[in-house]
Amino acid sequence: MFQRLRGAIDARIAEEQARQKATTPTTPARSSSTTRRSNSRNLSPSKRTARSKDADSSKTAPAGKGPDPSEFDPEFVIGEEEDQPSRAGTPRPKEKAQPTEASAENGDGKKEETEGPTAEVEEKPEQPPEIPPEAKLRLRRLDKLEPKYTELLRSYRIAHARVGAIEAFESSLREYTPLTSISDTGAFVEYLGQLNVKSDMLMEELKRVSKERDELNKKLEDAEKRAKEATDEVETLKSQAPATNEAAQDDSTTQTESVAPSSPSKASKQTETTEETEDFFSYDSELPRLQSQLQESEEKIGKLEEENKSLKNELSTAQESAQSFMQNLETTTNDLNTFKDTHQRLSKDADDREKELNNTIADLKSKVDSAEGELQKHKDTHDQSEKTIAELKAKLDSTAKELEDLHADKGEKIVENDQVQELQRRIEELQGELSQLRETHAKAEKRNDTMDGLLSKVREQLKTTETKRDSALADLEQAKKDLQKANDEKKTTKPEPVQLPQATPAQAPQSAAAKKRARNKKNKKGGNGPAASGALTPEATPSEAGDTEGLLSPRDAEFTPSQLEDALKNVAQLKSDLEEKAAAIDELQTEVAEKASSIDLLKKKAKDQEDMQEEIDTLRQDLLDYGLEHTEAKDKVKRLQAEKAALQENLSKLEAEIAELKTSKASQESSQQEREALTAEFTELKSKAETLKIDLSVAEKLAASRFKDLTDMREVLQKAQPELTSLRKEVAELRTTKDELTSKTTEVRRLENREKDLRSEITEYRSQLSTKESDIKTLNDKIKQETSQRLALEETNRKIQRDLQNSETEREDVIEARNKVATELMKAKVDLKASRGKVQDLEEEVAKLTREVGSLREEIQMKSAQSASAQDFVSSMQDQVQEMSTQMKEVRSRSESLEEELADAHRLLSERGREAETMRRLLNDAQGRAETRVREMQERLDLAVEERERAEEQASTFSRRRARELEELKQKVRDAERAQARAVEDKEDLVISERELRKQTEDLERRAAQASEEASEVRLAMSQLRDALDESEKQAHELEKEKSDLRRAFDETQGRMEKLQKSSKTMSDELRTLKTRGPESVAQSSRSSIESSRSRIASPIPKGGGAVAEAIDYVYLKNVLLQFLEQRDKKYQQQLIPVLGMLLHFDKKDEQKWMAAVSAK
Repeated sequence: MFQRLRGAIDARIAEEQARQKATTPTTPARSSSTTRRSNSRNLSPSKRTARSKDADSSKTAPAGKGPDPSEFDPEFVIGEEEDQPSRAGTPRPKEKAQPTEASAENGDGKKEETEGPTAEVEEKPEQPPEIPPEAKLRLRRLDKLEPKYTELLRSYRIAHARVGAIEAFESSLREYTPLTSISDTGAFVEYLGQLNVKSDMLMEELKRVSKERDELNKKLEDAEKRAKEATDEVETLKSQAPATNEAAQDDSTTQTESVAPSSPSKASKQTETTEETEDFFSYDSELPRLQSQLQESEEKIGKLEEENKSLKNELSTAQESAQSFMQNLETTTNDLNTFKDTHQRLSKDADDREKELNNTIADLKSKVDSAEGELQKHKDTHDQSEKTIAELKAKLDSTAKELEDLHADKGEKIVENDQVQELQRRIEELQGELSQLRETHAKAEKRNDTMDGLLSKVREQLKTTETKRDSALADLEQAKKDLQKANDEKKTTKPEPVQLPQATPAQAPQSAAAKKRARNKKNKKGGNGPAASGALTPEATPSEAGDTEGLLSPRDAEFTPSQLEDALKNVAQLKSDLEEKAAAIDELQTEVAEKASSIDLLKKKAKDQEDMQEEIDTLRQDLLDYGLEHTEAKDKVKRLQAEKAALQENLSKLEAEIAELKTSKASQESSQQEREALTAEFTELKSKAETLKIDLSVAEKLAASRFKDLTDMREVLQKAQPELTSLRKEVAELRTTKDELTSKTTEVRRLENREKDLRSEITEYRSQLSTKESDIKTLNDKIKQETSQRLALEETNRKIQRDLQNSETEREDVIEARNKVATELMKAKVDLKASRGKVQDLEEEVAKLTREVGSLREEIQMKSAQSASAQDFVSSMQDQVQEMSTQMKEVRSRSESLEEELADAHRLLSERGREAETMRRLLNDAQGRAETRVREMQERLDLAVEERERAEEQASTFSRRRARELEELKQKVRDAERAQARAVEDKEDLVISERELRKQTEDLERRAAQASEEASEVRLAMSQLRDALDESEKQAHELEKEKSDLRRAFDETQGRMEKLQKSSKTMSDELRTLKTRGPESVAQSSRSSIESSRSRIASPIPKGGGAVAEAIDYVYLKNVLLQFLEQRDKKYQQQLIPVLGMLLHFDKKDEQKWMAAVSAK
């Protein structure tokens, strides 16, 4: 019975091996196709929809070229595959019929061979393999997606073809047009519009020129026709004229013949008349007819001559118009050529100037960059000096602590040390105050210099005003003297009665004298008193003699009224001059008062400066006092330092370092001065650049309207190009990081899918193990029942046959599942390592395993130990499976945490991207504001320059006026003095305007400095953004490191899983061997178990049993020892120890030693 069962099982295994060998060459191609299918099926539906969306989006806006659909494998297309392998393997009827026939034929043999009691055993129903719900969901999704896949492939191919066509079109655009891509449709539309406008302009010009040409040709043709007709008519008339003359002399026949060639109509008429009057011919009737004809011909000739003249005139006018038109064409062409030449010259000049300006700007930028580099170097040196200062402070603290320790021993010296430290602190504070006072003193000296300059200017102005005042007073005195002389002369020359009619004209000088008195009272000047009295004395006489108006002496007739009027006019002019000079003196006095107030203010400031100098002197004296105290303290310190030489050395080192720091500070100050000089040069160069820009604007007034926008756009582009390049680099880096993150997410999802597949495999292995355990238990129970119940052998044999059939079907299912698992593992290895070499290795391993199976078939001696070891191994496998499940749970939790971290990283990246976009907008706004401010500053500078030019023009006009007045009024010195006073006032106004202009320029410079500061702030913001991006990149790198660690852990888990799979393969091979040799092993194990139980109870082990035990399975021993040495887990090794004990016949002591050795590792 058992031999037949063994033979059937061996035949079945041989058939399966032959089938596997037949199917091995076809597996790689199918594996590749199945791997692709599995990858496509393992993907989530969200990804597949995303791909379809991407395909749709590629139709509308293709950004880049995707993979060529012709490169796809033909097996990848779902719709084209028709003959696919079935998912579930169906058992063949021939293979199932073999054990039944064997059982039917050998029923009697079983009855004869088996002895013992029988018992009924519950039959377990066949358990069909269950499909997990996730696999069902995926299968449903695949079923839904399969009809759509062909359409998606077609659309993808269409999109790919469109992308290729678009790339060719874009390359041609780049070659033949200024455009770069199809995305900027606005630029393309503008380009086409410009082309259309150009073509329309050309067509209009061609139409206009062609029309004018056609009209001129028509006119010429008409004129030529008219001229030809006129010439023909003139020639006919000339030929007719001699013919008529001859006809008058000759006969009528000759007359008719001569008249005939005039015209055919006339000839016909004459012939008719001649025919009518042939019978009645007379000279008297012919003469008047001929005369009338002559008159008509003469009239016609006159008309023709007039028409000829008109035609000649028209011809001449047409020729003149044509010539003028040609001249106009030539002039227009010349103008166009000259305009083009000027345009090209202007464009070249503008380009050259732009290049020069760009070069100057680049030089300035390089200087600024070098200055910034030097500043950074100085900052670094300053930081190093600060670090050294901190180290020195630490050293000082350590020395202070040492001094405190020393003074703990010596109580009296502590106070002195404290005093020394306080003195040192005071010295440091005083040194700081000294540096501050020196700075303030330097500032005060600068202010003193400026104030001295202002004082010198004010003194010069005072001197000039004093000289003017002295000259005006001298003029006044001369005028007074002249008046006195005139009054004296009047007194001597004029008698008393003559002064009566002059009383009325004398009232004017009285009013003038009253005005002078009032002004002299206001100015509080005593020098004008005698002049007023002198003016009144001659005017009092006519008032006294007012009663004697009618009494006139004969001496009055000697003075003429013209002389009196001249004298009065001179007096009035002198008085008006005096009044003007007095007003000028008042103005000068007000100016002197203002300048005196300014001088007082300056004196107050000088006093304040003197007070500051006094304070500085007092501080210096205090410093000297502190220095003396410091020397005394130094003496005390030296006394104290005599005890500790080491402290002196430390202090000397510290002083040397302080000196180095001072030198570094001096170098920093020098670098700061150099930086200020560079900034001054930069401002000067900026002003030069602005002046150059102004000159350019003046030179390019004709082409400014056409090129302003271009220059502005070029400047904006030049400013934005570095920022755009940096932003493009940042965007490219972000895109690369984004792509890496997406690839990593896909890898994580693949790993999750693989985890799920492995879990499903583990569940299948568990189910197989449970079935195998149940089979083993049932077999053991059956063996016990066969020994105890021999009567029910037939029924038990039938049940065993059924169980064997079930086990065979289950084994087939297990083999099919194993084949499926092997193919899936091959797919996973192909996906991970992308190599097919491992497939060959696995095939070689399968061959090795088949060989081992053959060797195991031949060696069936230690089946009881193998069954025990198999049970222990199964339990260890269960434990390992549990551990793997826990590890997989941990890996899954880690992967979920990683997904969450990746999502957070994506969010952070998106937020950073939004922040970068906002910062870019802010930067653009700031740049726009800066540009607007610069434009406003330029406009203000232009206005200031225009005001300066206006002021210069005004000054030039004033100077011209002054020159004219000097040329016209050389004789009139008084008018020249008025012009000088006006010129002085104008000068003062100009000085005030110049001051205002200087203030405006200073304000503009301040605003330019503010703009530069704002630009520096913008740069700082850019640097902050770059730092933030660097931090995000660092975070991405850290995430990548964590991912690499997780990959390593996952690879380790995969290695463990592979080891477990190998062990499971060995177990499955062992189980096969057990099943193939099951009946004999069951009988022998049952007998051996009965005999062992009997030997344990009654007698020792017989010799036959020892002979069986002596035959050891060395191959199995090798496998067990290899597994024991390969495994690192102590639990697994401890589980393998009893197996080794069974094989090597360990005692309890040996097992305990082995356990202790394993646990001690």
